[in-house]
Amino acid sequence: MPYFVNNEKIENNLISFLMESVEQGISVSDRDMKIVFMNRAACKMLNIPISVLQKDNSIQNLVRYMAERGDYGSGDIDEIVERRLKVLSQESLHVIDHETMDGRVISLQGKYATDEIFVSIFTDVTEQRAYEARLEAIQYELELKLENSLREVRYNRDLLLNAINAIDDGIILFDEDDRLVLANTRMLDLYPSLKRHLIQKSHILKIEGFDLPEPDEMSEEDMIKGRQRNEVKLHDDHWYRIEQSATVNGGKIAIFSDISGYKDQTSKLQQHTNKLVKLLQKEISLSETQREFVTMASHEFKTPLAIIDSNAQRIERKAGEMSTDRLLSRIDNIRESVQRMQYLINRFMDFSSEEIAGLKLAAKKQNFRSTVERLCATHQEMGETANIQWDLKELPEYASFDQNLLDQCVSNILSNAIKYSEPESPITVIGKRTDRNITIDICDKGIGIPQEEIGRIFNKYFRASNSSGIPGTGIGLNFTQMALKEQGGRIEVKSKLGEGSCFTIFLPTTIADEGQDLAASKAEIEPDNRDELAS
Repeated sequence: MPYFVNNEKIENNLISFLMESVEQGISVSDRDMKIVFMNRAACKMLNIPISVLQKDNSIQNLVRYMAERGDYGSGDIDEIVERRLKVLSQESLHVIDHETMDGRVISLQGKYATDEIFVSIFTDVTEQRAYEARLEAIQYELELKLENSLREVRYNRDLLLNAINAIDDGIILFDEDDRLVLANTRMLDLYPSLKRHLIQKSHILKIEGFDLPEPDEMSEEDMIKGRQRNEVKLHDDHWYRIEQSATVNGGKIAIFSDISGYKDQTSKLQQHTNKLVKLLQKEISLSETQREFVTMASHEFKTPLAIIDSNAQRIERKAGEMSTDRLLSRIDNIRESVQRMQYLINRFMDFSSEEIAGLKLAAKKQNFRSTVERLCATHQEMGETANIQWDLKELPEYASFDQNLLDQCVSNILSNAIKYSEPESPITVIGKRTDRNITIDICDKGIGIPQEEIGRIFNKYFRASNSSGIPGTGIGLNFTQMALKEQGGRIEVKSKLGEGSCFTIFLPTTIADEGQDLAASKAEIEPDNRDELAS
C-alpha cells in the first residue's frame, strides 16, 4: 500500500474527494480501453456530457463523439478515430495538445499507473500556450533585431576600417594588456613588421623597431584629457606628431601625423617673421630716431632764433648810432645763426635709415678757441642780465671738429646756466688742455640739482624735480651727450642743491693735433688777408 489510512470511512471516500478537489481533469481507463473513471473537471474541459459515457464508456466512442463534432478538424471520421486510437494505445508516456471548439488548448498527459490501469491528466494550458506563443514571437523579433544589429555593426565596422585605412595619419591600437589589436594601412606602411604582430596580437615590447615615446612635456589640458604628445623624426626621415590617449577599456591608441610639410612651412614662416620683425624694428627705430631728431632740432632752433632776435633788436634800436664794424658784426651773428638753422634743416632732410645709429659727424679743421669765445660772447649779449666770465687761453687755437655740434653742446649748457641762475649771477667758462683731453668747464651758482637725480639728468625728457615753473623740454642735455659721443667726447657734471652746477665737456686732444697744420698755415698769412681767407 503506497499510503497510510487508519480510518475506513475516510478511505472509502478519499478517492472521490481527491478526484473532485483537483483543478486538473483526470480519467482512468483499463486494459480494454474502457473509461472506468472521469472526474467533473475533465468532463468540463472536454465538454463531454456524462450521458455519453453512460451510454458507451469506450475510448473509441469518446473519440468518435469528439471527431464528429469537429474537435479534430475536417476529414474522414473513421481515419481520424483510427489515428487517435493508435496514439492512445501506446503503452509509453504520451503528451498531446488538443484544441477545443471554443479555442481553448487542453494538454493530455497519459501513462500506465499499473499494468491494468491507464491514467490520463487533462490541463487547460490556453494561457500558457498563449504566453509561450508571445514569448516565441518576442524571441523571433529579438533574433531579427539582433541579426539586423549585427549586420549594422559589421557594416559600420567595415565602414570604420575603410575610413581608418583611408586617412593619411597612422593609427595603432593596443588593448588593456598592451597587445596589438589594430593598425591601419598607413601604419603598416610605416612599420611593415606590424602585419605579423597584428595576427599574433603581440605585446608592444615584442614588436621590434617600434616603441611609443614618453611625452616631452604635458600641458594642463593634456593632463586633464589623459593624452600625451610628442614631435619626433622617425626612420623615414619625416617628422611626426604622435598623440597617445587611453581608450575606454583601459587600452591605448596612438595617432602618427606626418608634420614634415608643416615643419618646413613653419621654418620658412619663422624666417619670414624674423625678417619682418627686424624690418619692423628697424622702421620703428628709424621713426623714433627721426621723431627724436625733429624734437631735438626744434629745441636747438631756439638758440639761433634768440641770437637772430637779439641782434635784430640791437640793430633796430641803435641803427643810427652803430658803427659799420659793429653793424657788420651783428649781421655776421645773424648769418651764422641762419646757417646753423640751415644746417639743422639739412641734417633732417638728409636723414636716412643708414644714419639711424646717431648723428652724422661733419668735422673739419677750423678755429676752436675763437668758436668757444664767440659762443660765450653771444650768450652774454643775448641775456641782458647774464654775467658770463671766460678764460679760454689754454684751449688750442685750431682743431678738427664739427662746429655746429659743438655750438649746440656749449649753447645748451650756457643757456641752462643762465636759465637756472639768478640775474647777474656769475657764470664761468674755463678752457684747459691736458695730454689726453681738451676740457671746457661751465659753472654756475644757480639752483643746483638734487643729489639723487644727478645720474638721470642726461636721460631723454628728464627734468630735475626743482625745475618746476622754468620752461624746458628735458632733451637738451641728452642731445649734448649724444653729440659729444659722436665727436669722441663726453660730458660730466658736479652739482649741489642750492649752490650751483658745473658741467665739464671732454674732447680728445687728438682733434687739436689734427688742426696743427692749419694753425701753421694761418700764421703765415698776413693779417689783412685773413678776412679774405675766412670768406
